[in-house]
Amino acid sequence: MKLDLWLGIMLLVVALLGFIFKWLSNGNLITTAVAGGVLLLIAGTADIDKPNK
Repeated sequence: MKLDLWLGIMLLVVALLGFIFKWLSNGNLITTAVAGGVLLLIAGTADIDKPNK
């Protein structure tokens, strides 16, 4: 799906900007980065089982 890919990218961008500008606490930064990474992992492996047309 495209939604989990874009949401994962957005979460990683927010985590990176939050780290640079100190918007979030360290615990929230780690949580945001991990959630974004998991969504990107899901997006990357979602189409593996689908046959190519």
